[in-house]
Amino acid sequence: MEADLDLYRDREQSFIKHQFLTKYLQAAAYKTLQGHSPTFNFVDAFAGPWRISDDAKYSDASFDQAINTLEAVRADLEKRGVGGLKIRFCFCEQRPEAVARLREYAASKGRFEIHVFEGAFEDNLNAIATKVTDGFTFTFIDPTGWNIRNEEVFRFLREQNGEFMLNFMSDHINRHAEYHEVEASFGRFLADAAWADEFAHLPAGWSNEQKMLYLMKAAMRSNKVASYLPDFSIMVPRRERVKMRLILGTQSPSGLEVFRDVQEKVEKQELVMRHNLREGDSPQVSLFSSADIAAIQQEQKGVGCKANRKRAEEIIVSFLKGRMRAFPGPMFNQAMEEVPIRRKHLNSVLLDMRERGVINFELPPRKRVPQPDTAIFLV
Repeated sequence: MEADLDLYRDREQSFIKHQFLTKYLQAAAYKTLQGHSPTFNFVDAFAGPWRISDDAKYSDASFDQAINTLEAVRADLEKRGVGGLKIRFCFCEQRPEAVARLREYAASKGRFEIHVFEGAFEDNLNAIATKVTDGFTFTFIDPTGWNIRNEEVFRFLREQNGEFMLNFMSDHINRHAEYHEVEASFGRFLADAAWADEFAHLPAGWSNEQKMLYLMKAAMRSNKVASYLPDFSIMVPRRERVKMRLILGTQSPSGLEVFRDVQEKVEKQELVMRHNLREGDSPQVSLFSSADIAAIQQEQKGVGCKANRKRAEEIIVSFLKGRMRAFPGPMFNQAMEEVPIRRKHLNSVLLDMRERGVINFELPPRKRVPQPDTAIFLV
């Protein structure tokens, strides 16, 4: 069930965040429950409820949307004859008044297995781990800032069989990263007390947010919580400024591919929404609908746009240098992690590069795009 944008007035960025979360969850659940594992665990590390409009049903809260999304997948698969499926929920919240509401909500959903944990997420990691001992675990980490003891969180994520999504609060981080007062809290966030030294040596042309994002992904890699860490930027609704980024942590190339597929869909929703917000109550007469304008903007600067195809080509050329040959999979994974681009776009990039004589490869009979075992050579 699609969320109601009217419930997100003055916090439209949260609507886009929840759209991305639920669409990714749906795809991940279908992939997981059809063959990989009959159990899907959803952990909401900062469940709230926070600033919500639907006080009765919590339909604009992440935990309610997760329940509805995952239950719809389970019910659909059950109709198709896939039995023995189980969805398990763990909701963690620190504020006592919010915990009380969360427990009341959980009690009203008695047919679901819901565990509510009171206190800081880091203080409940061991207790949560005892509830998710089997199956695939997806952890959603959506704090209001950055004061998180991530060394402990990384240990928890490393031990889980699953994926995570972190809401990286770009706007706040960008404005505060150089304040001496937050050095210790950023050290906890990056699981590195000496982070400021490396921060100071990063390119001067980078924004504070870009530097912190780089350090965060480096920390995640060094702590071995994921093989791939793509991110999706969500804009301040009425301004040209990044509000937040959703970082996916996955060990799976399939998760990486799904992330970019979902990004293309949600990015277009965001562009439509931003256009409508700018138009306000007095829209201008135009030959183009807001969806048409969003499609044009996406082609100019979105997933798979010309600039992103160029960046992907540079990654492919760099990957091939020093190699006799390579196969599409590893090149595609690196490109999709670093660049907002989908597999279908990358196939087109390879065909275009071959036509221009940059690379060479042979297509199997009756195949129009490179296959997983197609050998790619740099000319």
